[in-house]
Amino acid sequence: MAAVDAPVVPVAAVPSEPEIIYKVSSEEGTEFKVSDGALRMSETMNAMLGTNPMTAEDVEKNEAIPINNIKAEILELVFKWCEEHKGEPIPVDDDTVPKNVTIPAFDEKLMDIDNDKLFHLICAANYLNVKGLLNVSCKKVALMAKGKSPEELRVIYGIPTDEEDEAAAKVAKEEAEKKKSEKEKKAIEAPGAEEAKEDEGKAVEKEDEAKDSGEGTSSA
Repeated sequence: MAAVDAPVVPVAAVPSEPEIIYKVSSEEGTEFKVSDGALRMSETMNAMLGTNPMTAEDVEKNEAIPINNIKAEILELVFKWCEEHKGEPIPVDDDTVPKNVTIPAFDEKLMDIDNDKLFHLICAANYLNVKGLLNVSCKKVALMAKGKSPEELRVIYGIPTDEEDEAAAKVAKEEAEKKKSEKEKKAIEAPGAEEAKEDEGKAVEKEDEAKDSGEGTSSA
């Protein structure tokens, strides 16, 4: 007798709980909504959140998590990267950028920004310990510098020449002297300034006389 296959009974899928969405605020107070998985791409944030994430109700009741030293435009780039790469393995500690780091198309587009923003993005990735982002952003800088002369690198990274440094220092010194001169001028021209100065002188004289008188009495 031929074996009869047992009927397949479909098993109802167990509904998964929705991912927790956290509120995070930038230096200016701009709020972002970031998923738990994305935030955990930052080892700094992962350590802060711990192994027991808050419930949706907790998140709703709590204030936004402040990141007070990163501006909104940079924090937005960090979170976009984290959302795109959440769940991926976090690179191991390494003091150098691995030679085999490749920059995915998404990351390349994300980092198509001016050098100043790229510098602040690297600083933010380092501060939040987002190793994957730090690796690709440093790789981006390394590729930009490859084969460039010192003069070309100076232009790319906005490094001032010695002459520009000296000129900037001269301007700063002149501005400081100008402010000092204006402050002294205002003090002289202030109503009652001379009278106040005379009164102060008289008070000092009286104080000296009192001291001399006291010393004379004690000697006697």
